[in-house]
Amino acid sequence: MSQFDSSRAADASGMMITCHEPLQTSLAMPLRINSTHDFSERGLDAYFTCPEAIRSLIALEGPRLPRRIWEPAAGDGAIVRELIASGRQVVASDVQDYGLADCRILDYLTAPRMVGVDGIVTNPPYRRAMEFAMKAIAEVPYVALLTRLNFDAEGLNRMSFRQRHPPTRIWKSARRFPMMHRHGYAGKKSTSNVGYWWLVWQRDAPREFPQDYDWKELLFAQLRLAV
Repeated sequence: MSQFDSSRAADASGMMITCHEPLQTSLAMPLRINSTHDFSERGLDAYFTCPEAIRSLIALEGPRLPRRIWEPAAGDGAIVRELIASGRQVVASDVQDYGLADCRILDYLTAPRMVGVDGIVTNPPYRRAMEFAMKAIAEVPYVALLTRLNFDAEGLNRMSFRQRHPPTRIWKSARRFPMMHRHGYAGKKSTSNVGYWWLVWQRDAPREFPQDYDWKELLFAQLRLAV
């Protein structure tokens, strides 16, 4: 395990966001989405995360995002690269080798707790998202998962989990992220037909209202602040 140095975290964006009444709700391997392909064809169901999604989380969470992070479903490094660019130190791992340098090949769900990290940020395979969430929130004080909207809205097992472990913050982009196609897909590109949000668990932090934002406005505001 390499030693981590401290670095300055990015400030949160000052752009306007919308608050809602509390929901009775309850964290990058590549992004997983609804698909018409059967499981045998989809394999590990790998959909690499678009940069707009992780850049949004970095802007929204600001200094609350830990400096030492484990990305246990790193894929080709879409989330890893953006976290490193923001000044974080990142340990990357995945169950399969997608060509990311220094990525450890291991199954997160059977891996021991990673020593020296303060948070987990990932986009888990949708079918295993609750297992990722349960393991992660037991191991580290900060967890952020990119999931489909129905992860927090449907399913009896997930309902029980949400009631026992409601997220501290929910960030939902009113504008859908660009489409993330299946790993190895070579067909025609299309726009996204699935909504996603970031679910954040921060130990001992007060629970907040779910909040909407527009990822395009948010990232344009960040660019203006950087000039």
